[in-house]
Amino acid sequence: MRRRPTARRRWARFHPELSPNPGEITIAPHKNIDVLANTDLDVQLRQHNVEYVAIGGMIGTMCVESTARSAMERGYHVTTFTDATAAAGGRDAYEAMILRYPAISHATLSVDEYLAAIDKA
Repeated sequence: MRRRPTARRRWARFHPELSPNPGEITIAPHKNIDVLANTDLDVQLRQHNVEYVAIGGMIGTMCVESTARSAMERGYHVTTFTDATAAAGGRDAYEAMILRYPAISHATLSVDEYLAAIDKA
């Protein structure tokens, strides 16, 4: 009988240019489409008195939407991005996704609009 090779764990690593600075919040990798589910992110945000979250990502029709809904239900002020989010299914899926974002977030902005708003604050 052949033995199966032992599985090797591969831990996630930050890209050197995207590594967190000392004191910045980091969480364990998530395994769901909602990053707030089964991670300590909600606890971390609350410990640091974070009220506002901005969400963008690779799969806007699943991960971003699920996380935005969850964040709103937990009482965060949610911003979703129009240009830092992708949708599987082409342009029609993207446009439909962007139309849904105002229902699941307090603000839907481009990254430039978001940065300009932060500069004014």
